[in-house]
Parts: sequence; structure tokens; C-alpha cells
Amino acid sequence: MRLLVCDTSNSNCSAGIFEDGKEICYELSFETLTHSETFMPLVHRVMEKAKIKHEDLDGYAVTVGPGSFTGIRIGLAAVKGMALASGKKCIAVSSTEALARSCENATMTPKNETLIIPAIDARNNRVFAQAAEDDTLKSLLPEDAYDADAFVAKIEKIPEIIYGARRQIIVVGSGANVMKKAFEKAQSGLNIYYAPGAAIMPKGVALAAFASGEFIDARDIKASYCAVSQAERLKKNG
Repeated sequence: MRLLVCDTSNSNCSAGIFEDGKEICYELSFETLTHSETFMPLVHRVMEKAKIKHEDLDGYAVTVGPGSFTGIRIGLAAVKGMALASGKKCIAVSSTEALARSCENATMTPKNETLIIPAIDARNNRVFAQAAEDDTLKSLLPEDAYDADAFVAKIEKIPEIIYGARRQIIVVGSGANVMKKAFEKAQSGLNIYYAPGAAIMPKGVALAAFASGEFIDARDIKASYCAVSQAERLKKNG
């Protein structure tokens, strides 16, 4: 199965071609220009580098959030357009799962004793996050928008943490610093590593897509914001 995998859900954007889980090529952009300016040219470069046309693809995989509301909309609109034009289907990928799958456990503690927390900064002491087993990526706390302090309290109550089956925590992503402050405030005493520079890589999107394999019609793919936009909040308060 050959996929074009795409991510515009956060500050960077990326695209890559993967076949049966193996990387053919990819490009990752940290440009300060908006994704509306950078994403489609990036896709064209990747397709040209791989010498692949859209009709050669089996489908598209795209992160649907949570993350940047504008970024998610840009990516979904672009991928929907490409999929509908080429008659292909799409795989929706969770941004936090893609982030978790983008990272490798480089510590001495094995994966089966580690809890991974992919966390994206959502501002105002909030994170888009989940807590999962590092080896299986089974979710122990579901993906959602969390107050960091409340999220730490939930993590401390996970049975695998209480009884020591998961004796190490790795927090990855832009929300790592927010989580660090919350863990320090709670004085939990847990063994925690932080990787605030971790980003969603095309490899992570591809691994999540191939693990799912669930194709849907491009018309049916929807964003997973896990929160209401600022405009919606202001409208409710107005």
C-alpha cells in the first residue's frame, strides 16, 4: 500500500511517500510562512522527488487534530481536494498518536515499563494529550484537551502507575514544558523524562496510518479539534 502522508496540525508541516510502512521520501518544513503558503509546494516537491503521480497512490493519510485549528483546516482541505480529484480515499490520523509514533524510547528502561505522553501545547496551562503504553500505544487516558494540573492528577491514578508496572514516563511534544511544571507542582516523585522538541514526523503519521488501515471517503473525513475555537468561545460569551 502506497500512501501520501501529510501533517499540518502544528507549527511545522510535512508530507511523505511511504509504501507498506517503508519510507520512499519525505520533507519537513519549519518555515515561518503559513501552511497555506508552504504545504502544497512541499507536496509537489515530494511527489516529484519520489517520481510518483497521484494516480499511483493507494490513498492519503492526514492528521486530523488536535492541534492548530487553522493548520488542521488547511491540511484537510488540501488532502480532500487531492483525494476527490484522484478518486482515492483517506486515512484519518490522530495528531497525538502520530507524535507518539514519531519518537523512540532512548532510555535504559524498556518500552513495556514506560508510559508515553504525547502532549501539544494548547496555551493557558492546557494540553492536547493522551497517555499510552509505550510498547503497544494502547491508550490509558484518551486523547482530549486537558488542564495540565488535572491531567497530572489523572495520570497519577492510572493503575499501571500506582502499582509500578509503568515505572517511567516520557512526555514528548510542545506541551512537555507545560506538563513539567504541572508534575513539579504536584510533587509526584515519578520518574519522568521530557522531550519538548519532539515533533510529528512523516514516519509517525505513516506508522499510525498503516496500523489503522481504515480508509474512508474524503467527504467523510473530519477534524478532531478536542476543543472549541476562540471565535466560538467569544460567541458563546457575547
